[in-house]
Amino acid sequence: MSVSWKKGLATVASIGMVGVLLAGCGTNSTSTSNGSSPSTGSNSSSSKPIEGGSITVDSTQAVPDLDPAIAFDTTSAEVDESVYETLITYDKNTYTITPDLATSWDVSPDGKTYTFHLRQGVEFSNGDPMDASDFVYEFQRLLDKNMQPKPSPGSQFFMDIEGAQAFYDGKAKTISGVSAPDKNTLVIKLVKPEQFFLKVLAMPFASAVDPAFVKQVGNAAMDTTKAMGTGPFEVQTNNQNETVLVKNPHYWKKDSYGQQLPYLDKVTINVNNNSTVDALHWEQGQTAFMSPWLIGGDGIPTAQFPTIMNSPKYKNMVLKQDQNSIYYIGLNMKPVLNGKPNPLSNVKVRQAMEYAFDDSQFVKINNGAVLGLNQPLPSTMEGYVKNLDPSATYSLNISKAKQLLKEAGYSNGLTVDMWDENNDGAKKEDQAFQAMMKQIGINVVLHEVTWKDFLTKAMSGTAQVYQSGWVQDFPDASDFLDTLFNSDQIAAGNNMNNYSNPQVDQWLNQAEYSTDAAQRDKLYAQVINKVMSDAAWIPTIQNIGYYCVQSWVHGFYTSPVTYDPFGSIWVDPGHNS
Repeated sequence: MSVSWKKGLATVASIGMVGVLLAGCGTNSTSTSNGSSPSTGSNSSSSKPIEGGSITVDSTQAVPDLDPAIAFDTTSAEVDESVYETLITYDKNTYTITPDLATSWDVSPDGKTYTFHLRQGVEFSNGDPMDASDFVYEFQRLLDKNMQPKPSPGSQFFMDIEGAQAFYDGKAKTISGVSAPDKNTLVIKLVKPEQFFLKVLAMPFASAVDPAFVKQVGNAAMDTTKAMGTGPFEVQTNNQNETVLVKNPHYWKKDSYGQQLPYLDKVTINVNNNSTVDALHWEQGQTAFMSPWLIGGDGIPTAQFPTIMNSPKYKNMVLKQDQNSIYYIGLNMKPVLNGKPNPLSNVKVRQAMEYAFDDSQFVKINNGAVLGLNQPLPSTMEGYVKNLDPSATYSLNISKAKQLLKEAGYSNGLTVDMWDENNDGAKKEDQAFQAMMKQIGINVVLHEVTWKDFLTKAMSGTAQVYQSGWVQDFPDASDFLDTLFNSDQIAAGNNMNNYSNPQVDQWLNQAEYSTDAAQRDKLYAQVINKVMSDAAWIPTIQNIGYYCVQSWVHGFYTSPVTYDPFGSIWVDPGHNS
């Protein structure tokens, strides 16, 4: 399995929408397990939490970005969620939006104006008071395309705010749709009603930041070593070897016993890119827990998965969580690629590859820790199609695959180039895919490179075949379908296989702003069936997250949306690490 997921941003037209009637609704062709099939877990205790102590965990990657306006990867988000806070968040292990720095909010009857009433008395970790103007300032940072040393990769999520485009284009000095009528009130006006907007606001991009502190240290330091938020922890150290978080002395939140959160005095995240060593540290009790956000992939190194899951000592310490993340093999449809005619522009060639693929081999390579996948949505996501059309359904059929290649004019076979990152898990899957295609006469030439080089190649739209993954930016089908198949995402580098279908674009754009949940489900089902009948992708697997948590760690819970809950963790006396 690849250890990395590509996250993406959507253009204005690619941000999805969740209707108010979405929960519990759907057509006969769709299903959802959001909130209805909890597979989450928690390491809870009925005892009164104990304040103090520290924990150590391992991470396979250093934190690339601390600035919430810049951070757009899972490793950065793991830390930022403990340092910064947003207006709203998700209630523990659910999809339910709950207050955070806003205590309540009102939405106008036309659905375009959101008025947030802020929590009073909140301070940043340096003691500066937080107020509504801090959010206005952060939105201006998000939409400043000239921000140095680099602009926010998340600006496009907020382009439906009134005046956002004019500010982004340099035609206005303020964002007309964001205002702070008083210190405790923030008003955001949209150009169109978007009930999914709360999920966008729950992303770390829209965190409260301290303008005085940013101006004092500068954006570069803000992103690397100097963080300042209202969250439970503040950053003491951040470098390529470790990230150290210490308790925010000004944090506002208390538990049901009246105790001040967070309980822990210190969290040390050591960077060890050898995941086998990371697993050994956990087995020896040196680290508090392993998770997908720290270790990557499903949270347990592939080589250690059988040992941990078959051990009476360890398996009871493992929590499982559905993850809205998928992997796939992209088939580039561009007629001419790298100056040569591209055989994959022929739908019969792509369909032949679908019929030659056996997802059970990928599941086996990953020790059964993942699920097979037959469409570009995980089964845990609203909009997943339970029963695909026959034309959109493929099963292993070598004879049919060979017949399709013959009809396409490739009875003597062909050669394709495949790109992937160069970790051990990905290499095993690449070799398996190579062997599958060889059975029907397709020679797959592998190009396994660093994650950075892979992204450069794939996002340029010139990788003929590639394996990639996608994890939700926020829990909505549009974040997968719009971003990955709308033709307006080709230039942005998200639609990496150059898929372009005017009918699919129309369905996606219609679903984008529909307030009818049933209609939206129907449109997305049409998109999924068409994309699969066009064989744009070979969906491979979807993840299940595994969290290995020591028995002396309490207050830990998993979530389908948020990251590891450092702010609620406490430990038994004598188990500091």
